[in-house]
Amino acid sequence: DTLKQTLELTTADTLIYDEGLLPNRAYAYRAELIKPQKPVVKSQTVTATTLDTTSHDFTWETFTFGGANGSSYLRDVAIINENDIWAVGEIHTEDDYDSSGNYVGPYNAVHWNGQEWELRRIYINGYPYQITSIYAFSSNDILFANLSVIYWKGSDTNFNYSTPPANSQGYSWNINAIWGTSSSDFYVVGNNGNIAHYDGSGWEKIESGTEVNLVDIWGTKNGERIWICGNEDFQPTVLIKLEDNNAKLIFNSRENIFNYDFQKVSGYIRSIWVERNNLVYLLTSYDLYRIYDENIQKPTALWKNVNSQIATLKVRGSNKNDIFSVGYEGLLCHFNGISWQTFTEMYNGYRTFYSLAIKKNIIVVVGKDYLNGIQDKAIISLTTKQ
Repeated sequence: DTLKQTLELTTADTLIYDEGLLPNRAYAYRAELIKPQKPVVKSQTVTATTLDTTSHDFTWETFTFGGANGSSYLRDVAIINENDIWAVGEIHTEDDYDSSGNYVGPYNAVHWNGQEWELRRIYINGYPYQITSIYAFSSNDILFANLSVIYWKGSDTNFNYSTPPANSQGYSWNINAIWGTSSSDFYVVGNNGNIAHYDGSGWEKIESGTEVNLVDIWGTKNGERIWICGNEDFQPTVLIKLEDNNAKLIFNSRENIFNYDFQKVSGYIRSIWVERNNLVYLLTSYDLYRIYDENIQKPTALWKNVNSQIATLKVRGSNKNDIFSVGYEGLLCHFNGISWQTFTEMYNGYRTFYSLAIKKNIIVVVGKDYLNGIQDKAIISLTTKQ
């Protein structure tokens, strides 16, 4: 019984958004087409029910690793199931040296087997270099990355690795994030605007149109649309859309990098999550923005809280009413479709959560607890939704 909008149609395809609706409520819509000196044409009535909210009630369990022989941290995490979780980074312990006092290197992964966390070494050219990214398709099909992509096929002795095409200067580049539909169809992004695609037999370098560091990537389940974001100190922040392995620079701006504006994407774009083909979430240094497809000039700010800080390093979700973000000072935030919850019990001024993963009812966040720069501990916190 409410007239929502009247507009003059100027294109063949018009999309109308109705926001600010209540959760778990049915709404009925009808359109009327009015032409001069013509009878009014009325559409059939269509009913849509909005999603309900999700609970903010979580209990977190925390584990720490390392603290000897060097600074430890975890950069990324992947969930296969409740009995198979991997986190990667660099973990220094007393085991850095063998019983004869010879240096053998740090651990660079931890694995949850359903009962306990086991420290692991992923060897690349005979050495356990730090791992910066991970993406898992199954227990026997996992990708680890730093300068190269390491393929895990479920055996400690079955490590194969491949290096993406060199940058314009002929050098390897650090891989910051991985996303794909299978181990024969995935993408990696990294510093200096580098994007590469692996098709199961070889690499294709994709020109991004920018030299800004690319920090995160996510796509639709079918891989038809893939989104990439990037930022670098005092450089523009960027948003890229990939379709058919062609990159389109949607956003490339310095505007509002240091100014907070609800009506415009503000701050560096640090992370990205895609819920469906036309719904994209951008986590910036100020807010979590939702945009529809390429319409970045009309974002919806979901945080809008000038009196406190949102977690601003990584965003992931399971649905539009179940989204988490993590960041500095142990900030861990949850959006349930209507309201936000910051888990104050996780707060620590010397803690940084770098990444997180969500699968079904499991949420895992990873990072480090700073002590003195040489004895920092890697940290994992996890919870299971009821």
